[in-house]
Amino acid sequence: MKKIIVITGILALSLSSYSQDSLSVYLEMAGKNNPGVKAAFNQYLAALEKVPQVGSLPDPQGSLGFFLQPMELLNGNQVGSIGVMQMFPWFGTLKLAKDEASLMAKAQFSLFQESKAMLFYNVKASWYKLVKYKRGIVLINENIALLESIEKLALVKFQSPAGSSSGSSSGSSMQGAPSATGNPGAMGGMNSQAAASVQPQSGMSSVTSGGMGSKPTGLADVLRVRMEILDQKYQLTLLKDQLKTEEVNFNLLLNRDQNLEIDIPDTLKMETLSVSAMVVADSILSNNPMLAMLDAEGQSYSTMADKSRKMGLPMLGVGLNYMVIQKQAGNQSMMNGNDMVMPMVNFTIPVYRKKYTAMQKEARYLHESTLLKSEDMKNMLLLEYRQFAQEYSNAERRVELYREQADLANRTANLLLAGFTSTGTDFEEILSIQYKVLEYGLKHIEAVADYNTAVAKAEKLMNAVNY
Repeated sequence: MKKIIVITGILALSLSSYSQDSLSVYLEMAGKNNPGVKAAFNQYLAALEKVPQVGSLPDPQGSLGFFLQPMELLNGNQVGSIGVMQMFPWFGTLKLAKDEASLMAKAQFSLFQESKAMLFYNVKASWYKLVKYKRGIVLINENIALLESIEKLALVKFQSPAGSSSGSSSGSSMQGAPSATGNPGAMGGMNSQAAASVQPQSGMSSVTSGGMGSKPTGLADVLRVRMEILDQKYQLTLLKDQLKTEEVNFNLLLNRDQNLEIDIPDTLKMETLSVSAMVVADSILSNNPMLAMLDAEGQSYSTMADKSRKMGLPMLGVGLNYMVIQKQAGNQSMMNGNDMVMPMVNFTIPVYRKKYTAMQKEARYLHESTLLKSEDMKNMLLLEYRQFAQEYSNAERRVELYREQADLANRTANLLLAGFTSTGTDFEEILSIQYKVLEYGLKHIEAVADYNTAVAKAEKLMNAVNY
């Protein structure tokens, strides 16, 4: 009798340095190429250009005038004048305007950081899905290979004379339960008596039914395995479609050709938080970029209120007027024909106070609105932290649970396979336990992916971006 080799195992929690470097490379690539992040950075650069705009003096004013007929003066005839004037806002107004623009640029930079943190979270989440799908494809392929081996063995037992006397594992029909792969292990030396002891009662009635029922039951076993193989091939096709869609999503996050190949590792390790899970909430409130943005906006509006108050004060102007004088015939004055220079000082009179009062009220309302937004954002972040803590703890428990259950299912499958190779019994139990092995393997890798996604979410909320 051919020896059956169980081809699968549960997910190994290790990751090569190459695959980890691949994710780092992809994150760096995304940060450089993603159009959303680049747009946010350009908005920050544009906000920086506001600082010199609002911090500069008004343009000087110049004037040029001439008389159609010279105006007679005591010292000659004035033919024209040239003037220049520079206005100055009230003391400290320009500094406040620059501070306001700088704070708004700081708020825009926080938006850029939020955009980058969100991008890295999406890239990591997509990466973990890619590994999950690829590993799931491997597990299902191994399960199909095992089912094909079981099918061949069942067919041999059905066709052999010995198969008619031994019978099959059960006469009851399976209700379409999918199968799963087992864990690698030696099958020799197992106690077939122990394997047969877990045989269900329906299998006992099948064994005692005599030779007339054994052949149809054996054929039913073969057909049942083929049904499971077809079902697993269908699930494999669905998983490959999901993998392809996620590959397109991943490539688009990197802003590159959606059909480019991605270096996906075969295994996935559990990531670690950069800080203790107990201090994540404090770190979020201290480092979250959205809170930093609202804080900068609040300071900007406070500065805007001070600037509006100073804008309601007079503006001062300093200038010079140069008058061109033409000599008068017969004028004996020593100043006859001498040009005149007149220094000038002017100022604005801000008597229409409504607009300045409205500007100050606007700034106060905006500042109060920002404070309320900040309080609301803190509440939302605390809720997100609570959701993270739940997802993190739940995924951690699931990883351990499915690791242990997969190990137990593998050991049970090995015992049942040993009994089947020696006595031909427990066939239905083999299909059932193989389904459990595959189910636990897929759930285990999903739990690891969910765990890593929760870690990535915490890093996003804390703005722990190191690329």
